[in-house]
Amino acid sequence: MISSQLSTESSAPSINPFERSLPPDCFAKIFPFHFVFNRNLEILQAGEVLQRISPEGLIGGKLDQFFQIQRPKVALDFDTLLKRSKKLFLLEALVQGFQLKGQLMHVQAEDVMFFIGSLWVTDLSHLKNYGVKLQDFATHEPTSDFLYLLQAKSTALADTTKLAEELTSKQAELEQTLQMVQEKNDNLQTALKQLEATQDQLIQSEKMAALGQLIAGIAHEINTPLGAIRSSVENIADFLERNLDTLPSFFQNLTQECNQFFADLLHSASQDRLILSSREKRKLKRRNIRVLEAEGIDQPDDMADTLAELNCLEGVEAFVPLLQSPAGRQTIQMAYQFSTLLNSTKTIKTATDKAAKVVFALKSYSHFDHTGSKSETNLIHDIETVLTLYQSQLKNGVEVIRNYAPIPKVACFQDELSQVWTNLIHNALQAMDYQGILILDVKQQNNQVQVNITDSGQGIPAEVMPKIFQPFFTTKPPGEGSGLGLDIVNKIVTKHEGEISVESKPGKTQFTVSIPLS
Repeated sequence: MISSQLSTESSAPSINPFERSLPPDCFAKIFPFHFVFNRNLEILQAGEVLQRISPEGLIGGKLDQFFQIQRPKVALDFDTLLKRSKKLFLLEALVQGFQLKGQLMHVQAEDVMFFIGSLWVTDLSHLKNYGVKLQDFATHEPTSDFLYLLQAKSTALADTTKLAEELTSKQAELEQTLQMVQEKNDNLQTALKQLEATQDQLIQSEKMAALGQLIAGIAHEINTPLGAIRSSVENIADFLERNLDTLPSFFQNLTQECNQFFADLLHSASQDRLILSSREKRKLKRRNIRVLEAEGIDQPDDMADTLAELNCLEGVEAFVPLLQSPAGRQTIQMAYQFSTLLNSTKTIKTATDKAAKVVFALKSYSHFDHTGSKSETNLIHDIETVLTLYQSQLKNGVEVIRNYAPIPKVACFQDELSQVWTNLIHNALQAMDYQGILILDVKQQNNQVQVNITDSGQGIPAEVMPKIFQPFFTTKPPGEGSGLGLDIVNKIVTKHEGEISVESKPGKTQFTVSIPLS
């Protein structure tokens, strides 16, 4: 039986599997922390020190009752451990908490596994906690110590020889690589000098490229109010075409009562509408229909809809006497058409204001100062101009939070700083895939104006962070980024004697730009 062959008693007979090495009692002393287990994970043998510091029942107990594997992350299964027996293992005692580090060795004849290792500690003061002394780590038996020392020297010599061969090969590869790097470095230096020589033109080119990307959105922003204006004008023209001839006679024939009714309806239509839920609106409409039906009003459904369009959802009982007469019904129909006319004029005003805002922002953005001198500007105004140009990309999923504190005007190169805000806001929108929260903070910090642009995107990976301001570096797919945007931003901020920094983690990336006031 394996259990008898692997006994640790000093009187045990010679063990067949170890006739060429060490008997079990000597093995247990030389490796004081080793243990042996079979395919059923039963512990058959253990080193003397390990037996002393472990709970009773270690020998004969199950491996998973006493230890768990910290590294590598593998299951406590005999076949699984057999496949990974060449790896270093770190085991942790479930009760005492001490750790053992070593290697597994399979004895095929007995189909058992040896763990050959030692107590793993980083501070010798911890030994006392486990009931272990320093001398427990070695046998101090001259023959065994000499054999292990000789084996260690042989192994070290073989490792050193192999390492020297690898180093020689790596050195040749490194020299070749260094030569290639030097050539590329020379080419890069030339390219950088050319880039520096054309920096002003590049800034304007980047600005125009960003404007080109915005054109489709800007066209949509202008086309939408134009469509609203066209529709409203058609409504007005249709009203005048149908009613222009009859309007004089309508107003001449209005009774005093109908005249007041007409004025009340137009006043109601011009007021802010009640904020009601769809359910509440349906409930009031059904009530109004029942009231009109009870009073014998023709087509109560249509009349209830007309009153609702005139913002008359409550108190329809007051209109019943007039609705029972043809003149009253004509009055309410004409009031409805006039309210539509008023709504169309309001729509035209709103649409023209919106279109004018986009055109003004486009004009401000595309302006280029050829004087090359600084001018005073309000940075908040410039940032809002950029936001207006990006409105089509903001309105379908981006919440913009503005935290603007009063700031003085800044003497700067306005065109170039506008490019800073454009690049940073555009990058933030792309990082969020145009869905998320964009936070803009502007405040005066000592003798500087500080602008924070924060997005809720996926963040910048730590390995990428040191490279983001390098020219030509980009994480975007081919064709979508030149790698010059943040490099240009950095150069513009430096030109203003300012500073730019970035902090990033998943869900929050913040660029901070500080521009001196003086």
